Amino acid sequence: MSEYLKFFPKPFLEDLVQGRCLPFVGAGFSLNASVPAGKKMLDWEGLGRSAADALPEYQYTTALEALSAYTHEYSRVKLVEFMSEALLVSSIQPSRTHEEFCRLPFERVVTTNFDFLLENAYSRLNKYCTPQISEEQLSVGNHSAAVQLLKLHGDLHHPNRLVVTEEDYDAFIARFPLLATHLSSLLIGHTALFIGYSLDDPDFRQIWQIVKERLGALRRPAYVVQVAAAPHAVARYERRGVKVVNLPKIGLKSYAETIEEALRELREYWSSQVIALSTATEPEPQAELTLPPEAQTRLAFFAVPTRFAAIYKSRIYPIAERYGFSPVMAADVVAPGDNIMAKTYALLDRAALVVADIGSQNTLFEVGMVLAGEGKEKPLILIAGDTAALPFDLKGHIVIKRPVSLDEESRGFIRELEKAFESAFARISPTLEDEPNRLLIKKEYKAAVIAVFSALEHELRKLIEQSSLDEISFSSRASIRGMLDYSLKKEIINVKQHAALRKYLMVRNEIAHTNGGVTAPMARLIVKEVSEIILIIRAARLLLPESRPMQIP
Repeated sequence: MSEYLKFFPKPFLEDLVQGRCLPFVGAGFSLNASVPAGKKMLDWEGLGRSAADALPEYQYTTALEALSAYTHEYSRVKLVEFMSEALLVSSIQPSRTHEEFCRLPFERVVTTNFDFLLENAYSRLNKYCTPQISEEQLSVGNHSAAVQLLKLHGDLHHPNRLVVTEEDYDAFIARFPLLATHLSSLLIGHTALFIGYSLDDPDFRQIWQIVKERLGALRRPAYVVQVAAAPHAVARYERRGVKVVNLPKIGLKSYAETIEEALRELREYWSSQVIALSTATEPEPQAELTLPPEAQTRLAFFAVPTRFAAIYKSRIYPIAERYGFSPVMAADVVAPGDNIMAKTYALLDRAALVVADIGSQNTLFEVGMVLAGEGKEKPLILIAGDTAALPFDLKGHIVIKRPVSLDEESRGFIRELEKAFESAFARISPTLEDEPNRLLIKKEYKAAVIAVFSALEHELRKLIEQSSLDEISFSSRASIRGMLDYSLKKEIINVKQHAALRKYLMVRNEIAHTNGGVTAPMARLIVKEVSEIILIIRAARLLLPESRPMQIP
């Protein structure tokens, strides 16, 4: 049940799904870090007061002034050393709240924090993160699998790049004009989402000043996430053109728990909407994508290097289909926006099986998402040229060594793949058997019709494979209609059953491909009659000899 999603305005959610949201992470978010016993994490205000305490006869006013005075009194070098110790840089660790944020499939993130919590959280989740510190990095192409983390005010590993004193803030645009321009260009097409900022935070004030100076009235909406903010604080944000997502404090939940839950709900919503608005280029994956999020699918998500995509489609897809799966790659799905990461996450979440060829940084990234628990726990078939040098703990997953080429000499590889697909399908088969009736009980009538035809397709493919194919030329990727015609020809089903199935198949296709509907009585009738014919086909198949070894096309 969603507790916080309803507090995010619909226009913001639309921008999120379309890939038009740019998150800004501030010092307040670092308060969620896991800190050593007896230590306390400081926010911007706390850092300033700590600096003020170290100055003789100093009257505290603001954090910015205190840090500036500390630099003047003791030097920039001592300021960096003081900040490193005060911010517990060497000992703090990301919390679950950080991990939940890093699970969101943002391709770009902006932070003004000096610590390394986000980098460490991405690393913990096996996500490849590229920190951008200098202007020179902006012109270097980044790998599509990487999360680009723009550290707008530098970090404690780059003392000369820190923006922390009054002088630093005053000179920022003059010193880093490309960064200011880059940020402005991002915000032309992206909606800002501020997390961990307050109105008095100089980071927030400077970012918003850049936006107002560069974009003026043409700026897109901006939002800030707050928890139980007072009305006067909300009004102050609104006067500055920033809309407040004011999350309520529910029960005994802490600030961190509230933010964590809200981020999880955003991730689940994003994933579900990407799937709902996506279109697969092949009919069978499209039918699977129309199932509700909680339904068991037959999708096998293939994460393979682009250079291998064609050969996997021609030679490995048929094996996956033979064992009951519906194979799909990210490139086979047209999704809203241009966020490859969001589409990949959504497909991983819905897939019953992941097949990954470790031949590129992209596929390494996608395997990392699976191992980090992106989506539900599921079997992973990992294919690699060198299985001894993999960067992951793969206990419990299947690892297969890839041959130099998939030719007639690769039969051992094919046999290993067949065993892997057979084992993976055996794990989901019991659920698939019960899925049509379970969906009927939940009143998911369209999903029930799609699920029962998925079961029918699987039985038909197994039947045809075990039949004598010497008499006919039959494609391993034949359509359901073609397989029904073959079953009629072989007198496995009769004319009346064939006609009923063709009629029901039209209903299923309208549901899957045109967003058509189906009444409850019709759905129950289709599930009942198709299930009965599945039993007939299964009985006929069990009388046939075992299937022959798979031949490489």
